[in-house]
Amino acid sequence: MSNVPLLLLATTLAVLLQDGKDKVPDLSKTELAAIATITKAKVIATLSFLASDELLGRDTPSPGLDKAAEYVASRMKAAGLEGLGKNGSFFLESKIDTTANPTKGIVLKTERGKALPHFGLLIAGNTSFSFAGEIFEYSSDGEFEGPVFMDPPKELSPGRRGRDPMAQLAARARRKGVTAILLRVADKSPLIAQAKYRTQPRLQRSRRGTFGRNPRLSIPVLLVDQDVVGQEEHAKMSYTLELPAKLQSKTTVRNVCGVLRGSDDKLAKEAVLFTAHLDHIGVRSSGLDRINNGADDDASGVTAVLAIADAYAKLGKKRLVRSTIFATFWGEEKGRLGSRHMADNPPWPLDKIVANVNIEMIGRPGKNLKDASWVTGWNKSDLGPLMAKGAKRVGIKVYEHKQLSAMLYRRSDNYSFVRKGVIAHSFSASSLHKDYHQPGDEWEKIETENMTRVIKGLFAGSLPIVMGLLTPSKK
Repeated sequence: MSNVPLLLLATTLAVLLQDGKDKVPDLSKTELAAIATITKAKVIATLSFLASDELLGRDTPSPGLDKAAEYVASRMKAAGLEGLGKNGSFFLESKIDTTANPTKGIVLKTERGKALPHFGLLIAGNTSFSFAGEIFEYSSDGEFEGPVFMDPPKELSPGRRGRDPMAQLAARARRKGVTAILLRVADKSPLIAQAKYRTQPRLQRSRRGTFGRNPRLSIPVLLVDQDVVGQEEHAKMSYTLELPAKLQSKTTVRNVCGVLRGSDDKLAKEAVLFTAHLDHIGVRSSGLDRINNGADDDASGVTAVLAIADAYAKLGKKRLVRSTIFATFWGEEKGRLGSRHMADNPPWPLDKIVANVNIEMIGRPGKNLKDASWVTGWNKSDLGPLMAKGAKRVGIKVYEHKQLSAMLYRRSDNYSFVRKGVIAHSFSASSLHKDYHQPGDEWEKIETENMTRVIKGLFAGSLPIVMGLLTPSKK
């Protein structure tokens, strides 16, 4: 008797078993009710606040970022999360080295000892500065050995990745031998507001050393009244110019972190971590619109984290199997500093985090990419394919982006956890659009209907993992 039928039966059974592996059940009524809490109206309410002009671009550090952190903490508390900070706080605090432009000790006098008015320092030097002598006019082809007068260029456009155009101009002037710039401005110039903004503490160092431009290229830029200083008779005078150095200080920054603990005695010790970065790049020095609102980058991701937290809270702690942790970070734009700090000082054992779902820019899909989310580092683990199974139930495709998935795996906060051995990927739905790191990244440009559907997909995709049905593994 032939063994072919038995062999065929065994092969068929193996195929059926394989097809059933990692299969996810249909969404229950309770899960559908939780998904229903994710609405376009709530998405807009959250997004429009986080990307509002009031928060001034959420630079690290800044009062705007502090306000945003307080808002996120209040939302987590309202959802019933437990703070993972000290004494149950939602804040994971740390100190960073900062500098600020000084407001006192700035003196500009004529040779006759008359004090001349100024509007403050747009850029402060790294050391105190004193000069007595003639102050020259500046031209790009000139060679100088001291300070110069100059007028702001008529057109100032931000450099690559939104870098400050005035800082770049100062760097070019320094290479010509200029030691300080007296920038003639009108009394209503937006540069005056920028100078005032820079009297607040700013990040001094990144993990790689000095953050931003090389300090040797940093020369002071003092804003002076164009109606008083720099007239023909002044340009031929000698001056005394005294400028103090930048003020050095320590500033507190805060990750925001909360947890919904699972109900299973064993699996509740494990957690799925949902993250996004709360910071952006602040205010630029020129243009009619100077605020980099960061709606897509990454107010959209923070909005998703809060919406998913609300949905899991609606599901109820008793129905959760694994725990769910929600966190937002400072300093992503400065080199993933906030997420690195949390990964180095984890409030939850890293070996018990089964996956990090980092959400980055989900508001402005590229052409023909709606109802979808692409995943960085697709081939590093099976988290993407597992999330795809659950997200498919609400019509959202989770996939590998051929151009961006591999390239951006190391470029977002997920990588802070990857380097600690955690399965961690970023989920995005946007292209690198023309408003990336520009003032044009406004919430009104976000496709909120599609974004709402994507958030529902990320929640549905993570459900089988949180419920203990699926467990991601490295490849």
